[in-house]
Amino acid sequence: MSHLQLVKPLSELREEQEISRESSIEIAGLRLVRGSLTELIGEASSGKTGHAIAVISKLTQEGEVCAVIDTSNSFDPISAHSNGAWLENLLWIRCGGDIENAMKAADLLLQAKGFGAVWINFGNMKAGQLSNVPNSFWYRFRTFVKASPTLLVVTARESLLGSSAQQSYLLTQNRSVWSGEGKFKLIKEFRLRLKPKNVFSTILSSIERSYEDV
Repeated sequence: MSHLQLVKPLSELREEQEISRESSIEIAGLRLVRGSLTELIGEASSGKTGHAIAVISKLTQEGEVCAVIDTSNSFDPISAHSNGAWLENLLWIRCGGDIENAMKAADLLLQAKGFGAVWINFGNMKAGQLSNVPNSFWYRFRTFVKASPTLLVVTARESLLGSSAQQSYLLTQNRSVWSGEGKFKLIKEFRLRLKPKNVFSTILSSIERSYEDV
């Protein structure tokens, strides 16, 4: 019993708390865990791309290098920059619709390590085009990012990662508000609903975000 230490030194507790804080970050209403796979699922205009850009923006502003694997050449750097992304800290890989090249690029980037976030954007790809991606890829990627500071974010219309995703969120457009009268109207705001799809998600039930003056 004399060799057991029942109370940890205060300095050790503080160090453990600091590591715990650094392992997760809160972005756009989400608490994302570093070293994990996060899946954002939703149809067009559901907000999944906006949330992914928010992740990239926060990390690049803080000096971290991030990567976007743009499967269908739909990423807009001008829009990302206007939403706070520092493009000098961003690696943009255009795949021209080639899913095999996108997965190879992800494999190489995750093995290289050192990225704050790697975002694989399947947003404009149809489910049938992605059905041939083996599940083994996602478990391989999960092994690469485990115990690392990297966030792996995947956006798609339908779930792809299955049980390999530590966090999976479904986004839907809840309501749109228009201004003006007659034929010529402008979107004043729209509301999005975001719900966790598994028990590993770190938000309670659902989050509604309001985007004004779009």
